[in-house]
Amino acid sequence: MDWTRVEDGLPDREMDLLVCTNTYYIGIGWYYLDSKQWDFEIQKHTEADLGEVTHWMPLPKPPGV
Repeated sequence: MDWTRVEDGLPDREMDLLVCTNTYYIGIGWYYLDSKQWDFEIQKHTEADLGEVTHWMPLPKPPGV
C-alpha cells in the first residue's frame, strides 16, 4: 500500500484510514463524505492542533486475515 496525496484523491467511502498531516501526525482518521471533513481518533482526547491531512491510505489487514 502507498500513501495517497489528498490532492490526488479522497476516499470514496467512510472507513478507518491511516492519515498523515502537515504537522507530521500519523494516526487513525476518517473522512466524512457528506461534510467533506476529516476527523482523528486522538482529537477525542486532546486539544492539540494536528494540522491538515496531506496523505491517507487504507489500514492494513490485521494479522492472520
